[in-house]
Amino acid sequence: MHLPLTTLLTTLLTTLAIAAPAPAPAPEAALEPRAQDLIDLWKNKNFLDLKFTGSANPGDCKNLPSNFNDIASSGKAKAGFRCTIWVDANCRGTGFSFNQNPGSASFPDWINDKASSWKCVRD
Repeated sequence: MHLPLTTLLTTLLTTLAIAAPAPAPAPEAALEPRAQDLIDLWKNKNFLDLKFTGSANPGDCKNLPSNFNDIASSGKAKAGFRCTIWVDANCRGTGFSFNQNPGSASFPDWINDKASSWKCVRD
């Protein structure tokens, strides 16, 4: 029996392709934790008026955006978290903490309309 050269080459290449080892899987990249909504702050007491929802990874300090710096009067942490707001940027100065329930319907005078940064941790 005599096979044509093209048939022989096709058979040989197919056999080699099937027998070739699979490439090693790429190493899994380390995933960064996804930022999540952790805090709600309101412009006025009793959770009224303009609302800011802050997203971060738990334990990360965040500065308030310029449109919400020094205007927060009430706030709540998201379920399972305890949040602290600070008078100064970068979570410095005096801080005030609250959780989700009951939250803080009215911040004390010393921090009312003075918060510049925040951080939340698991409760």
